[in-house]
Amino acid sequence: MKTKTFEYERNSGGTLAEYYEAGKWWLEYTERGERAVSFEYSIDDPEKSSNELYLGHSEEEVQASGRDILGEKLMARGEVSYDDVIGVIGEVKKNAYCFIGGPASHSNYTVDRWGAVYRQLSGRDIGGEEGPIYEPWRDIPEIKDISARQVMLGEEYPILLNVYSTGSKIYELIYFVEPGDSLREPMLWIRKKTYDVSSPERAEYSYKAVEFIYELNIEAKDKADERTVIEALCDTVAYWVKYSRAGISLSLPEKRLERVTRGAIAAAKVTCTADKPHYGHRYYGKEIHDNFPPNYIWLIEAYCILGRAKEAKRIFEHMINYALTDEGRIAYRQGRAQIHGASACEYGCLLFLADRYFDKLEIGNLTDEQSDKLVGMGNIILDHCVPCPELEGRVLVKMCAEADTNCRVYVYLNNNLWAIRGLRALSSLSSRLNKQNGDKYKVMADILWQNVSQLLKEKAVYDERFGYLPPFRFDYSPTPSTLSYCRDTFHPMTDEEYREYMKRSVSRSIPKANVQDNTENCYANYRYYPEMLSAMLLPRELSDGAERLRENLGGEILGMTRFRSWIDNWPILHHARFLIESGRIDKYLLLLYAHTELHGHRERLCYYEQVKLDQSYNMPDCLPSLLTTPTMVGWAFAYERLSDGVLALLSAIPKSWFNEGFSISRVGYSGGEIDIKYEDGAVSLSFSSPTKIQCELIWREKEALTECDILSGKEYIKEIIGNRMILKTGLSKVLISLNR
Repeated sequence: MKTKTFEYERNSGGTLAEYYEAGKWWLEYTERGERAVSFEYSIDDPEKSSNELYLGHSEEEVQASGRDILGEKLMARGEVSYDDVIGVIGEVKKNAYCFIGGPASHSNYTVDRWGAVYRQLSGRDIGGEEGPIYEPWRDIPEIKDISARQVMLGEEYPILLNVYSTGSKIYELIYFVEPGDSLREPMLWIRKKTYDVSSPERAEYSYKAVEFIYELNIEAKDKADERTVIEALCDTVAYWVKYSRAGISLSLPEKRLERVTRGAIAAAKVTCTADKPHYGHRYYGKEIHDNFPPNYIWLIEAYCILGRAKEAKRIFEHMINYALTDEGRIAYRQGRAQIHGASACEYGCLLFLADRYFDKLEIGNLTDEQSDKLVGMGNIILDHCVPCPELEGRVLVKMCAEADTNCRVYVYLNNNLWAIRGLRALSSLSSRLNKQNGDKYKVMADILWQNVSQLLKEKAVYDERFGYLPPFRFDYSPTPSTLSYCRDTFHPMTDEEYREYMKRSVSRSIPKANVQDNTENCYANYRYYPEMLSAMLLPRELSDGAERLRENLGGEILGMTRFRSWIDNWPILHHARFLIESGRIDKYLLLLYAHTELHGHRERLCYYEQVKLDQSYNMPDCLPSLLTTPTMVGWAFAYERLSDGVLALLSAIPKSWFNEGFSISRVGYSGGEIDIKYEDGAVSLSFSSPTKIQCELIWREKEALTECDILSGKEYIKEIIGNRMILKTGLSKVLISLNR
């Protein structure tokens, strides 16, 4: 029997109601009498995996191996599926948490797996252990020491459901923050539901508001008015339903990926204060991290490709207006000496995004002051293009490559390659903005490219195992001893030599010349190699060699990036870009599934910067890690290559999806947005404006195509190469049907 437990109608006509039937609860939001969304949930735990932990290896074997023995074993079975990665590494439990908040408030709350709620500034942030502001077991003593079953509403909306079971009784707590709450520490609303397992339809309810408005001397109310809380809940649900509709719409065979793709964008929204991104929560929610350039790089990229161009524009304008000095320097300092922490790679990436998404970001409408700052970012790069006596006086970018190592100012390859990309982009931008002297940026880009190319010929080495290896730093060995704390080494080491090498150097110290530095090698693995690969400027033999080096010298676990003894996956989108550009789709999918399932909490939409193999996180959640799944999913449908400017469609769609069908609407690229639908061997494409760039439709289900495979739609195809259909330009709508 279907039981309705409550119904609330908003003045605007939206209605929120809750139902129970046959062991399941759901909240349903309707508008004008039509169901807008239904959130079904049960008290059961999520699906369990049949996979053996570490696939039969020990944790020590995984750590010691230079090769990714877990990823290799999965890929040897064929194309990796989502189910393949579940349970291969234990879920983060020891210090797990998630976060809730609203996009107007400066900070959010974090919630541990028992349901205790903490302010943003907690624990190590203020030098001591601060207790929670709310502990559910103080209201419900029966649930003390019971870990909650936690899930965001619908697994995609930032409204947290906590479920506790004592065996005979169920306690459900909903936590949420109203989207418009502008308090630094916003109001936490709580709805409690209690029922016997034998008679859930007889549930009892109570309500609470936990608030910290010190000026009014209000701390915690024992009770809150039912109508007030339900009204706030209904408004909150309505906001997130409308927000979700404004971006991409997608239907995937992998519902887990579908929900994370939408949900991570909502979670990113509450990680921002209006248009100001924060790096993450807990320690990473502190203001000192707000101007970390990857916050802007990956949020702008994600918004541009996921149907949120207006938000991308606002984030970009916030960066220009408030994160850049008047001369274009990113206001971001780190370390006790408070040295500038932005790299040439980061400046280059931002300039590249401004040029690629010129129309989406409305760069042409910038004020003179704003466009001067944009140009100023390029001038910061020029300031670091200096003659290098250690490299025969060649002019190269000499700059820090990472905020953690900002005292290490050297000629890093990743900085130089992305400086070339950035300066070329700025030359284009200067022309489009009618700025004077824009040619000087292209001239310097050409000088850098000439000098880098010469140095690569001189400094790269050949190794029988890996092939040609480029140096990540031009005054450093291109053969690093290891890339993590693995026991495999490039050259044989005695135990004593290994122990000496593994002594960790301080990240901001200056390493000894001509000595292998473990810290430098680890940072190279997690940032410098992926960034230099993602620039797509290296000759293929060098990029292949660098990739093989990472694969065999301690660089990866399940395709994710190793750092020392943990997984540090927050910069992984650079490597994902390289994988999709170079056609390594099997590995791209391994990375996508592993990150989504294992680098955070899919149901709670919390993705950490670093996770350890002992079921704990090493550093808190962060925005780039959160955005990895939605960005990779968007790229799988539509990826605009750096190497040749071609828009590749369906280039990373799993082959199995062709058996079930899939669709996405409003996925973005530089020229607009695309609706894509595949069903029963036919794909339809609808472009928001006629195509001006070359498009390739990749049919991954087949190894090769001929004209005989095309049942209809040949008029849209210019050429067939392998399983790639080169489409004609000037198209707005395409419908191609294939013989399967």
